[in-house]
Amino acid sequence: MKKILLSFNIVLFGLAGSAQTTKKVRLDEVVSLTLPADVRKIDTLGQQTYTANSRYGYMIVSRVPNGEQKVLKKEKELKKIFKDYIKEVQAGLPEGTITDSKDTIMNKLEVHDFVLRTDTGSGVQLRKFRILYTKPVTYTFQYLYDEQRQDVAAEEMKAFFAGIKSPPELDGTDQYLTFGKWQGVSGTLIIIGVSVIAVIIFVILMVRRKRKHDMLIDNLYQK
Repeated sequence: MKKILLSFNIVLFGLAGSAQTTKKVRLDEVVSLTLPADVRKIDTLGQQTYTANSRYGYMIVSRVPNGEQKVLKKEKELKKIFKDYIKEVQAGLPEGTITDSKDTIMNKLEVHDFVLRTDTGSGVQLRKFRILYTKPVTYTFQYLYDEQRQDVAAEEMKAFFAGIKSPPELDGTDQYLTFGKWQGVSGTLIIIGVSVIAVIIFVILMVRRKRKHDMLIDNLYQK
């Protein structure tokens, strides 16, 4: 995990204001994305880091092999990976504030997005992170920009994250072992639960109807 955070030490940017050409960058046989054509690649001890100035921000992409860590079995273990990563970010930049932390779906994979807000003294800087965990590799995507550029950077940031591609056959089974195995059971339980509720409502209505009928009979006898 600490290897991922080496990207924090990269000197941040003087932003380019002119239009840029882009190119498709293939991180491996699984993940690719679109980056500025002048992207720089750093390869250290098996970890690849790609950095590039964009028109309104700065992009950092990391590809880190997971090594010998155990294969995840459940979704909650994947969520723990995300939480641990955020803790590492907070430890590395304790003056920063985490916002907009949420799980989301990218293609058929569960990813985690969050924003790190940091006051640099000369202005507020925002970093949007996306963490993609697969069994062999963890990918991290960052888009950094000054808060004062937020409006103009929004479309570029959206295009950056939308440009992350993976093959259609890659899904949650490449993240943890039990993906999809409980979905059928959950659906069955939902149907059973709805049926039970329907029966309870029916019984309540029938009881009320019987009580109303009995009251009418009693009233007739009293008359």
